[in-house]
Amino acid sequence: MTYKKIFIIVFVIVAAFYVFKVKGFNPFVSKIKSNIVLYTLDGKTTPLDECVGENGTFIFIMGTWCPYCSKEVEQLKTLNDFFKSHKINILIGMKGQTYEEIQSWVFRHDFPWNWKAFYWYKDYEKDFHIKIKGVPYLAIRNKKGKTTFKKAGVFQSDHLSKLALNLLKNDK
Repeated sequence: MTYKKIFIIVFVIVAAFYVFKVKGFNPFVSKIKSNIVLYTLDGKTTPLDECVGENGTFIFIMGTWCPYCSKEVEQLKTLNDFFKSHKINILIGMKGQTYEEIQSWVFRHDFPWNWKAFYWYKDYEKDFHIKIKGVPYLAIRNKKGKTTFKKAGVFQSDHLSKLALNLLKNDK
């Protein structure tokens, strides 16, 4: 094999890694079902489609036992006005041992009024086409209902805002 062919192969691999991992683009990610019913913390049920943002939705999965989830909430709070002004909704699926434990965690972290918090059930992994390997977990849904990004980990506010701007740019 010549050096030119090796260079081209390496370039394609690096470019693919950049597009799929760094930019969060994945053409193989499935569309989220539209008829999912969320069980909210006020004891009601709400269809997912009533909770989505005009320009997309950031869906976070957090656990009451997770110290990183608390950090993620604080990062999100600093961007609340940014998300509101760009009409991107925040949904937070909470995992915990009991209803009371989840409600207490959400109350302690003082979620803004415009965030929707719901109980995360195992069946949602199939409905949302995600496999959660850890919390916090982020899935981004565009305005057409397609998941465009999904990954576990804590995201800094600058990374979250870049993901949001990328979502807006790609949906035009």
